[in-house]
Amino acid sequence: MKYGKLYVAATLLIVVLLGCSKSEITPAPLIDEQNLANTTPIPGTTMKKMEGIYKLVGGTGELGAEFVCKVSKYRVSFFSEKDGIFFILKYGLKPSDGSIQFSGFYRYSEFPTQGSIQFSVAAAEGATDLLAGVVSNLKMRGNVSNDSISLQYQHAFSAYATNNPFIIFAHHGVQTTSNPPYAENSLNGVLNDENYGVTGLEFDVRMTSDHVPICIHDPGINTRLTEKGPLSGSWDQYPFPLISQYIRLIDGQKVPSVEQVLNAFVDSTTLKYIWLDLKGNTDIFKYLEPIVRNAYARAVAQNRDVMIITGLPSADVIDELKKQPTYNSTNPAYAYSAPLPMLAEQSLDLVIENKGSFFGPRFSEGLLLDEVNEAHSKGIKVISWTLNGKNVIVDYLKNGKFDGFITDYPAYVAYHFYTMF
Repeated sequence: MKYGKLYVAATLLIVVLLGCSKSEITPAPLIDEQNLANTTPIPGTTMKKMEGIYKLVGGTGELGAEFVCKVSKYRVSFFSEKDGIFFILKYGLKPSDGSIQFSGFYRYSEFPTQGSIQFSVAAAEGATDLLAGVVSNLKMRGNVSNDSISLQYQHAFSAYATNNPFIIFAHHGVQTTSNPPYAENSLNGVLNDENYGVTGLEFDVRMTSDHVPICIHDPGINTRLTEKGPLSGSWDQYPFPLISQYIRLIDGQKVPSVEQVLNAFVDSTTLKYIWLDLKGNTDIFKYLEPIVRNAYARAVAQNRDVMIITGLPSADVIDELKKQPTYNSTNPAYAYSAPLPMLAEQSLDLVIENKGSFFGPRFSEGLLLDEVNEAHSKGIKVISWTLNGKNVIVDYLKNGKFDGFITDYPAYVAYHFYTMF
């Protein structure tokens, strides 16, 4: 009997340890989209009018009682006051009755409980008005987990929240550390993170042996980030074509180049910010600068307002910057004369010294109210990282003066920012 109990305890411990693995992927569930059949597309600019605060007015309270609605390029998302729950919805207009149909999934932020959810907005309950740009009487009726659910639009975001948008960066380009839906630092992160409440991406940058900047966090190839394969050692041992051929991220995606990430960021999102956290390879700025400037040119051609921020996390990276003076110089003698936005983490003095536009202190340094005030007086934005605890997020929003956070749980930040201000 004693050995049987030990066996059960050991088995449970193994299950718990395996279940807590941060390298496990839980993709979004497959959704029955029958209600989207025979619907027609609605412009995202029209759906943007839906944004605001919603209340539960009928049915199950399983997913919460108050919600923040945000609209990305192709999805409508809701963020609940309960447990970091969010849901992400596709949509379409049903011409036969004038209703707007929604289909998607809900999920908890801190563990991978998820399921399907559908809604419908009848023509007489706000669909017709929404198409005309009015949202005041919008009511959504739906079902989740075999229960009904009804949400009612309450009011728009405050003028302050609308005019002073808080920058929410997705940590490593992924929105949760608990069985994320796709690998960190991946193209799927670029293409999908906007739906999860973020307004910016934070990606890590290293370089290959043939001087291609790539997006990956750890210095060496390992099974935390990648599937088992024939290559081992550091990333800068191998050329990019070999990495593309033989290495796959834990969800099967290829390791992306910075160029691929920036092209997707510009072409396929409405996000404004991306933070490139450099890991210090020799001559990184020499090879990164033309890629970043090309991305800016691509954005201008599409009338996109973007900010590609280069992170300076260490003295080694700052030394590399000084080897490439065109990166932050306005000297017309240089081929590139416009300075590129940069962020220093160690101190505000380093931001000023290196002509940066952002200061990025670690959250454990506290609210830093004096430094933040000084930064703001010089036109420098301050981004704290990495904020994941709900209580810390609320405290730093309420009592701090930061311009944004890096977080693994953007649902918490989105809900509290838009309901607090």
